[in-house]
Amino acid sequence: MPKDDTIRRVLLIGSGPIVIGQAAEFDYAGTQACKALREEGCEVILVNSNPATIMTDTNMADCVYIEPLIPETVRRIIEKEKPDSLLATLGGQTGLNLAMELTELGILARYGVRLLGCTPDSIRKGEDREAFRSAMERIGLPVIPSIIADSVDAALRAADEIGYPVVVRPAYTLGGAGGGIAKSAGDLRTIAARGLQQSRVGQVLIENSVAGWKEIEFAVVRDRAGCAVLV
Repeated sequence: MPKDDTIRRVLLIGSGPIVIGQAAEFDYAGTQACKALREEGCEVILVNSNPATIMTDTNMADCVYIEPLIPETVRRIIEKEKPDSLLATLGGQTGLNLAMELTELGILARYGVRLLGCTPDSIRKGEDREAFRSAMERIGLPVIPSIIADSVDAALRAADEIGYPVVVRPAYTLGGAGGGIAKSAGDLRTIAARGLQQSRVGQVLIENSVAGWKEIEFAVVRDRAGCAVLV
């Protein structure tokens, strides 16, 4: 792929505090991104709320901001530094959620900043439970019976329809954070309330549990001519 010379000044979002499911691999990935971008002649502006990372060393980027990872803070940085691009895919769930908030608030459009490596629509399809399910159904992939809920009462009605046990999957959270398996209405009240609170959009998916099923995984390599081999 040829180099895009219109990418000159990139704002990179770090992943913030190291938490379970979003650990130091994002610090490593972000550090390598800083190096790669600068080797290509791009200026890099880095924002990360965690000072205990390699990527926030002052020699890693042209400008380093140790600031809260919230839309208003990033807006002020964009206004001051005037980046032409934003790289959020190396900031874990924190980076993806922040990129969506900046898009929805119109901040990226207002300052003419484009997202690199993903689009708002691709993030939404991967993180919004209803959008993901719809995408799978459109391409003919089977999905487990599930119902979207935006309240505890709606979650309870969904579980009554699907049947216990159910899996609670909050939207826009990392590694199942806020979710769990509910075997009874009592369990579900607690788990659904937690999941709704942690979801950026106040949404959970109530899904039929397949705990205990056996899984067989195949790795397939396929070329564009359709030739495939199982690895």
